[in-house]
Amino acid sequence: MKKKTAIAIAVLTTGVLIGSCGLRYMGYHVHAKGDEEFRIDGSTLTAYLGDDTFVSIPDYVTTIGKGAFAKNTTLQSVELPDNLEAIEYNAFGGCTALDDVVLPESVTKVEPGAFQGCTALSVVEIGSQVSSWGSGVFNDCTALKKLILEEENLYLTYYNGALYNGDMTFLYQVLAGREGENYVMPEEVEAIDTYAFWNMQNLKNVMVSENVTEIPSFSMSNMGSVENVVLSSEVSTLDEKAFANNSSLKQVAIYEKTTQIHEKAFTNCQNVKLLVTKESEAENYGKEKKLTVIYKAEYPIDFVDSNVYLEEKPSKTVTITKEQHITTEKNEEVEASDEVSEVIGIYEHPLDVQEEGVIGKTIIAGGNAVVLIGDSDQKIYGKPAGEQKIQEDSEEETTQVEEETSEEETTQVEEEISDKKETEKGTSETQKENESQIIKERQYYKQSSLTEYEISETIEEIGRLSFARSGLTSIEIPDSVETIGYGAFYACEDLKEVTISEAVKTIETKAFADTPWLEQWLNGADTAGDGSDFLIVGDGILLAYRGTESKIEIPDYVKQVGSEAFKGHEELTEVTIPDSVTKINAEAFRNCKNLKSVNGCKGIKTIIRGAFYGTQIDEESLK
Repeated sequence: MKKKTAIAIAVLTTGVLIGSCGLRYMGYHVHAKGDEEFRIDGSTLTAYLGDDTFVSIPDYVTTIGKGAFAKNTTLQSVELPDNLEAIEYNAFGGCTALDDVVLPESVTKVEPGAFQGCTALSVVEIGSQVSSWGSGVFNDCTALKKLILEEENLYLTYYNGALYNGDMTFLYQVLAGREGENYVMPEEVEAIDTYAFWNMQNLKNVMVSENVTEIPSFSMSNMGSVENVVLSSEVSTLDEKAFANNSSLKQVAIYEKTTQIHEKAFTNCQNVKLLVTKESEAENYGKEKKLTVIYKAEYPIDFVDSNVYLEEKPSKTVTITKEQHITTEKNEEVEASDEVSEVIGIYEHPLDVQEEGVIGKTIIAGGNAVVLIGDSDQKIYGKPAGEQKIQEDSEEETTQVEEETSEEETTQVEEEISDKKETEKGTSETQKENESQIIKERQYYKQSSLTEYEISETIEEIGRLSFARSGLTSIEIPDSVETIGYGAFYACEDLKEVTISEAVKTIETKAFADTPWLEQWLNGADTAGDGSDFLIVGDGILLAYRGTESKIEIPDYVKQVGSEAFKGHEELTEVTIPDSVTKINAEAFRNCKNLKSVNGCKGIKTIIRGAFYGTQIDEESLK
């Protein structure tokens, strides 16, 4: 391989190099260049102050704190660390540009409102270990139509646009962007969470399961497009503001067993009519509250569930025990005035500022004053038996990880300080990589003065975001490198020349995204490849596609379809994949919404979850 004669490094502005993992001081981390946007207390990310469109959170973060990214309108994509355990209240609330989220296997807890108001969010993947799930996690995520849930997760079940606990006895949330006009609640459901139908975009008709006996406070409030609700014949109680603030709601069918209806159950439902039987409690209630009472249905009360993607209901063989939510304890709530007592941003979480004894905060939604309820000690449906032991084990492991991480970080920083040597060569700066086999995560992140760099033949892996947003103008990947990590050269605005060895076997998502090298190729320049519409690099990795044909055949020397290679190619209807392809990476065909036929695939061994998200293809059928 031809070597570059010009070698460059970035000259540090201080006399000591500090690694991106940071130094621990008084419970906080001191960060290297490029990490100044993060505010981290111990292992909790408390705030992000940057304005990048893509953010990779440092590996040592285990908790994303309350409101850490709240109201960030530039963030489009975030890479969560493999050690992450918890996402707290409103952590990403109001991130209106955030498009996709992958919760790693390490995550066990997602608190209420974690992603509320992420209006562009369309792809969410949830790992197998999430065992604690809060109310209204996806409130106002109007573009979210479905989820990708790891099949091994025993605590959660996803089916047909809605999220349930493990055995489907508890409905957490119907996704706001769920497609189809009808939702028939599965018969397994016995209870409904707060905000379960918040701001629906397409849903018109809802039928409640026969096993549900109570409609809790706010569980069917602010339902957006919903016009018609059919309660089960077993429902006995409608709690305070159970149906509050539903301007589109036109009919609610209530049966004889419903004998307890809170006086504020239908607050701000100016167009609703109650379908009742004569001499029932519902009839008396309607007349007393001056609501229109009808005895003959004006909207359907018997309808079939919309199942746009023809999904099969998951079969769960493990029965998960459930615990009662403590967010709506009767007779202990502080009543919210129908007047607007306080106006706060719609995406500010109700518990961020909370007085003692007050369980909710008032927000404005659809012109109405709404109280959102939550609790920092909220218990979640879906916890298994033996929960206490699991929690104790988790605490021990957390302590151990923190101790190990602290020692590891200190050692790593000491190594970096001793290994780095600086030299100056005119206006250019030079550095030869040390004998390590890995270029570390974020090692040259945002170092704009780094214009040229020669990768040592000892390097086998280029770490996550290692050169992202740096000043590199060219790079040559030697034969020793097998892996190019997530976002390794992301947004290097001057990177126009890239040479990738055929020895490279893995190129992770966004490795070259937003670089002129890739952008110019996509726009027709022959900056790489053989002049075809397929950019194939390394050991047969199809990195990108720039064609416009509706039917394509992938070349027969391709071994992998790279992450996001065909993302957004709506013109695609049919793809033929040769036997040489053994792996299809994450989001390879994401949002190719007209793709309905995939041929070949005889050599496929691995399809990463979400590879065909937003298409008409069932991934399981290809395996």
